[in-house]
Amino acid sequence: MKLRFLGTSAGELYPGLWCRCRACQTAREGTERDRRQSATLYIVPSAGKSSLHDKEEAVLVDFPPEIAHQAFRHRVDLAGLRYLLMTHSHGDHWFPYLLRWRHRAEVISEDPPTNIGGPRFTALPTLHIYGNAAVEAVLQRELGSNLAPYDLEYHCIHPGDSFRAGAVSVTAVRANHDVGSEEALHYICQDVRATVLYGLDGSTFLSETRERLRDFRFDAVVLESTFGQGEGGGHRNFARLTEEADWFRQEKLLTGGGIIVATHFSPHHCPPHRQTEAYLRPFDIIAAWDGMEIEVGRSGKGEKEDSR
Repeated sequence: MKLRFLGTSAGELYPGLWCRCRACQTAREGTERDRRQSATLYIVPSAGKSSLHDKEEAVLVDFPPEIAHQAFRHRVDLAGLRYLLMTHSHGDHWFPYLLRWRHRAEVISEDPPTNIGGPRFTALPTLHIYGNAAVEAVLQRELGSNLAPYDLEYHCIHPGDSFRAGAVSVTAVRANHDVGSEEALHYICQDVRATVLYGLDGSTFLSETRERLRDFRFDAVVLESTFGQGEGGGHRNFARLTEEADWFRQEKLLTGGGIIVATHFSPHHCPPHRQTEAYLRPFDIIAAWDGMEIEVGRSGKGEKEDSR
């Protein structure tokens, strides 16, 4: 399984879109890895012992406002996407306005007629979207209840549900985030060679979630670290992140080559990339960056590279 991090920032972006504090100015003037866009992950599943599936089987996790630029920058074909997993409804993770442009024109043609307007004139595969009731409500406010003209199908899921997204088996577990307002979700994704947890947004795992996680052995665990060296609720900081990493290892929930990756960094609590990387290295935690790509699984090397 190949993991491509299209974005690794918390909601305010990194540097903060409207902030000129010392931390944000440092990020603007720093290296490319210091500049991050909203967190999202692109998964290409394994097809067998030593090969990957075609992009038609890829899975995207979350759909932030910058997704069009992220896809172009990191070589992702959104038009071919068939599976989208949504963690929750917050605007830095879910921006369905861009799905308006999937609406079919009256004529399907590679050479659009000059007398008909329309967002798109070519056929698209159906995009299956999986998420909670709050995500569905935001989608319906944007597009209405009839998704057929957009070639979309929505699947409302709940913590504990398991389903298939093409070549990927998915289990949803409850996230400790915005509890009481919506059922935010983490996702366990499995193909023929690897098992991966995408654990954001959320603070320390709930007890019911820990019980479910104990049923798996992970090749990669991706966790958020929004508050970094600071404090705050609803998200992890570095202290809670390292405690969770210790828990996975103490419970023997990682495979022999299993890795833990941090993402979802706030510029006001997490230092520039090199410093964050240096801070997390002694805990054997990888600090992700926008464009980082890792292959995990029984024959994956777990080596980091840049997708561009």
